[in-house]
Amino acid sequence: MKKAALIWDMDGTLVDSYPAIVPAAQEVCAQIGAQYSEEYIREFVIQTSVANLLEQTAKEQGADLQALKARFNRLNDSRVSAIRPIRHAKEALEALQEAGHMNFIYTHRGESCGEILKNNGMEGYFTEVLTAQSGFARKPEPDAILYLMEKYGLRPERTFYVGDRNLDMEAAANAKVGGILLLEEGSPVVPSGLETVIVHDLREIEPWIRQRTEQNEG
Repeated sequence: MKKAALIWDMDGTLVDSYPAIVPAAQEVCAQIGAQYSEEYIREFVIQTSVANLLEQTAKEQGADLQALKARFNRLNDSRVSAIRPIRHAKEALEALQEAGHMNFIYTHRGESCGEILKNNGMEGYFTEVLTAQSGFARKPEPDAILYLMEKYGLRPERTFYVGDRNLDMEAAANAKVGGILLLEEGSPVVPSGLETVIVHDLREIEPWIRQRTEQNEG
């Protein structure tokens, strides 16, 4: 079987970080006069991004965006102990690794990424982890994905970006690789049509790749 490469988003895909992100965003926005419910923030962030929420709020409130982002990052990073794996994430990673596929991470999260992976026993599954500190343009720009493909000789037809938002699927499409959209129950995301496949449980990924490879080889 030909081997695949999975490049993973982190927040909302591998780990449920919203219990840290949402209250952190709510608190820093409230500090500049924007009162948002947790439900509003969660839906906004999943449908777009934290960066978009902070940019919109700073503009509406006439606040300094960089200072707002810095406060959010400090508060968000202080709550990493609340972050746990997405349902069946470790089982999915283990199945993919045992099948010989490669796993990578490209996330907008910063320095706390390594701590979160270590806290949840997930650090041993990835060939390379790219974070905000890696210096690549933010999604949906494909730069980070293209970098990994060039560095490791990854074939586009066997490379997939895994995420829980349409932003992730845009990044995959821009890199001309497959997009695997995780759509868990209760997600506010409406699929855009850019995704190659929709999964509702991360354990669906390895069997899907195996079936896809067998069909292509046949």
